[in-house]
Amino acid sequence: MKLKTVFVLFNAIVVTTFLLVFLMPVFFLGIEFSTIFWRSNWYLAVLFVLVLLILNSYFAINWPLFSALENENWREIADVLEKRIRTRGRYSESNMRLLLNAYVVSGSTGKIQELEEHLRTRKPDVLEHHALRFGIPHLLSNDGKQIERYFAEFRRPGGAGDGAVSTRRRGKSDKVYWVEWGYAFGLLLQERLDEGRTILQQIVKSAPAGIVRALALYLLAPHSEQEKTGDSDTEAARRDLVRELPREAWEKQLERERAELHILVLSRLLRDVEEWLYQPDTKDSPDAEA
Repeated sequence: MKLKTVFVLFNAIVVTTFLLVFLMPVFFLGIEFSTIFWRSNWYLAVLFVLVLLILNSYFAINWPLFSALENENWREIADVLEKRIRTRGRYSESNMRLLLNAYVVSGSTGKIQELEEHLRTRKPDVLEHHALRFGIPHLLSNDGKQIERYFAEFRRPGGAGDGAVSTRRRGKSDKVYWVEWGYAFGLLLQERLDEGRTILQQIVKSAPAGIVRALALYLLAPHSEQEKTGDSDTEAARRDLVRELPREAWEKQLERERAELHILVLSRLLRDVEEWLYQPDTKDSPDAEA
């Protein structure tokens, strides 16, 4: 149903309902008593009109955005939100998230970096809050030095091994592990394997059972000298994670976080991670026993 139709129907229903309530005393009490009733309760009518005006004003102000969303015109969505953020300084969570999604869907990843520079000088706290989302163009660049430099800016002292986030609890601390993973990924792309592996191992030890821990394990596996034997520390950690995070739980977590940009961009890699993580254990298979 068209948004304009919904808007008209909403107003018609609300006004009709109010008129029924307003006229009900006339039907049951007569005009004389209804007049007395409304003289003492006139503020209800004023309150209704005010609420209706506020709702209609909200729709009118946001109409360009709602219309663009209805038509799935992502470039227009981005234009509307850019004005809100850059001109009016409305850096709300919903505005930032929707604008970054619009940039990615419309293929305007370069705009993300422009906004990143704008926030770095104007609102560094907002940039830090959305560090993972703004890291998308850097991850897509496959430039190890660029990725390392970007994520290094948002690392906490102690990284993934910081005692404040090493209790394997899910919540805000997940961002810490993602930043560490991005930093380690940049190091690996530069062939700085020892440094990268050290950080990934810290993530495996301290992160909760979930996506980022699985990604860290997956990046560790190719660099494990004993990988083929199935007896490496990485293989043991993989089995531990599978016990803590059954495939059904993994799929639920993926579905829950699918709207996040970094999950969307890494979707192909995450399919490979899932296949590797839940591979059949050859030691336990009938062929191995035979």
